Amino acid sequence: MANPQQRSWFSRALYYGIIGAFGGLAYALLAFVIDSNTRYEFAGIHLFIAPLIAGAFAFVLGREEDCIRGQALQLEEARNRFTSLAHAAIADDDWEVNLHDIGAPTCWKVKGCHATDCPVHGKHHVRCWLIAGTLCDGEVQERFARKLNDCVHCDVYRETIGSDPMNQIGETFNNLIWALSEKEEMLVQAHRELETKYHELEEQQKETRRAAETDALTGLGNYEHFRRYLKKFAVRSRRYGTPLSLLLIDLEHFKTINNEYGFQKGDLVLQAVGALLKAEIGAGDYTARYGGEEFVILLHGLEGEAALEFAENLLEKFKRVAEDADLSREYLVVNIGVADIPDCAADAGSLLTAADTALLFARRKKDSSVAYFRDLSEMELEKGDLDRLGSRLDGAGLETLSALAEAVNASDQYQGEDSEDLSSLAVTLAHDLGMNREQARALSLATKLHDIGKIGVPGSVLRKTGKLSDDELSMVQRHPEIGQRILEEAEQIKDLISAILYHHERWDGMGYPERLRGEQIPLMARIVGIFDAYRAMRCDRPYRRALVRKQAAAELRKGAGTQFDPDLVERFLDLVENDSCELERKAG
Repeated sequence: MANPQQRSWFSRALYYGIIGAFGGLAYALLAFVIDSNTRYEFAGIHLFIAPLIAGAFAFVLGREEDCIRGQALQLEEARNRFTSLAHAAIADDDWEVNLHDIGAPTCWKVKGCHATDCPVHGKHHVRCWLIAGTLCDGEVQERFARKLNDCVHCDVYRETIGSDPMNQIGETFNNLIWALSEKEEMLVQAHRELETKYHELEEQQKETRRAAETDALTGLGNYEHFRRYLKKFAVRSRRYGTPLSLLLIDLEHFKTINNEYGFQKGDLVLQAVGALLKAEIGAGDYTARYGGEEFVILLHGLEGEAALEFAENLLEKFKRVAEDADLSREYLVVNIGVADIPDCAADAGSLLTAADTALLFARRKKDSSVAYFRDLSEMELEKGDLDRLGSRLDGAGLETLSALAEAVNASDQYQGEDSEDLSSLAVTLAHDLGMNREQARALSLATKLHDIGKIGVPGSVLRKTGKLSDDELSMVQRHPEIGQRILEEAEQIKDLISAILYHHERWDGMGYPERLRGEQIPLMARIVGIFDAYRAMRCDRPYRRALVRKQAAAELRKGAGTQFDPDLVERFLDLVENDSCELERKAG
């Protein structure tokens, strides 16, 4: 016998009806057998009615079961379908909904619409409520999510979904998927627009930054761009121990070009200079317009002497710029100040200060010239140079000040004790005297910087082998005051000024510049005076050979109580004679 689930609903109902009839007949026969007194006419009625009633009841039950089974199958089919659609929408990112439905009426025919500009006009069996911009009753409708509330009351929509709950559920699911798809499309579009705007703003920002950091006339970096690169180059130089040279270039008579030939000619000259500098530097180097008629070059990996040679060669190239601009050479006088890390400075600010200071002296010549910071001691100061030098050294680091002092010492032929060894000895003496760390550091610096004022004394006087004239002696005796004037603007060493100014005062009051006596002389100045005398005696001088250690010690003791503080002399010599410093182990 076939499975009842595979029959039509009528066959299944009839099947159950027959079974029910047989059941009713069995019931009637059983009742007759049990009650034999039952009359035959009633037994006949039982035999007829019981199967009929039972069969009819079973038929109805079979039909209802068939309906229930059919609905269960539809629900299972709907569940599988919705599960599949949901999985495709979520897992596979598939939001597609079929716009065509053969069961959907053609809306423009139903409504008698002749609006040919409607997106669905001329199309048949289309889910028009899903499409944005349709025309309904003469009005343009918005996107799906905004018009759905109106569309659900439309005859076309109602006829499409009908009264079948499954159709209603299915269409509602389609609407949900379409709404999500529409939202996703809007989000994607918004993301694209934002991404486009972001890239546009990013390009505008880059262009703005380039414009803000680039000199419009020459195409080189401007002042702010240079300061940032200078700092970056200086940090890299210190980190990897590679030299870095800075060239500060000035077109001295550029204003004359503007005044006599006009600004257009001046602009052409600046553009030519910019092109020359870009052509001359290497791949790892940098050039910029510092401001006005000043330019800079950073040479990575090039120490001072090599940078000086580069600058001198560059001066020759500037002659071609003058020729190309049809200018005589006196209109294009170029001065270059050169400084480097580590010989002239240790950081970006000090390097710029050193190069600017060198440029100050390069400008002193009538023709184009180059000046290296460590060679400044060879140049004689003119009126006003001290003030200009002091103002430039205001922002100098200690390394820059020390480099200038060492250059001065070299000019004075201090070739004996190393300044670093003397500084170390000064720290030891400071601790022996009970000074704190800051005072010891200040004393160490004072032993390096005390003779920086000799930059104001002509080198010919410092190296003279014969007796100095009164005027020459006066020049030499002015160097403490010159040192004070140079360094008084340097904020970080204000505490050392008195040591520099008074280190040539004598214990007996016969020194200079103010003839202070005994403890009127600041303690640091008394100590620096001893260090200065000891170092001078241990160096070859134009008028004598260097003294050995014992001879120098004897001379210091000889001057104790007259030239020097006697207690400090003994403390100093105790350190020297006991080999408490690396200095004496090297000198011995």
